[in-house]
Amino acid sequence: MVTIVDPQLRVETLDGHPGERRLVVGYAIHVPPFDPDLGAILREDVLVAASDEHDAPVAPKELAVHLRDEVVAQPGATLRTLTTDVHRADLDVEQDWWRINEGGGFDPIAEFADHLVATVTLRVGDLVVATATSPPITGSWGALGED
Repeated sequence: MVTIVDPQLRVETLDGHPGERRLVVGYAIHVPPFDPDLGAILREDVLVAASDEHDAPVAPKELAVHLRDEVVAQPGATLRTLTTDVHRADLDVEQDWWRINEGGGFDPIAEFADHLVATVTLRVGDLVVATATSPPITGSWGALGED
């Protein structure tokens, strides 16, 4: 039975690009030596989405960042890392509250922490053979945030 082990999500800054962030999803695919899916093409679909931790007055906005790839099912553990770059504001799923003052600057009202998770799904053809979800990560990527 194919399994996904230790799915992890992290957000990295990009030197020279203050408005951009890199989403990095890592995990291991474990395939037993006599698994019927051995040698098959595993289609990887990773969905990075908001996680509602119920710590803000409104529900988080929708976020659906897909990362896709393929890998051949090898016996043992295969380490995988999928990445994509996004605008920092896209990760502001618990939107901060602020207003523009008379001088054109920002007046903070409230800053809410953003929570994200990655769900990894592996398919052989149309059949789902494994799925796993990363632990939630928390940060603040909005106008008032500092990662």
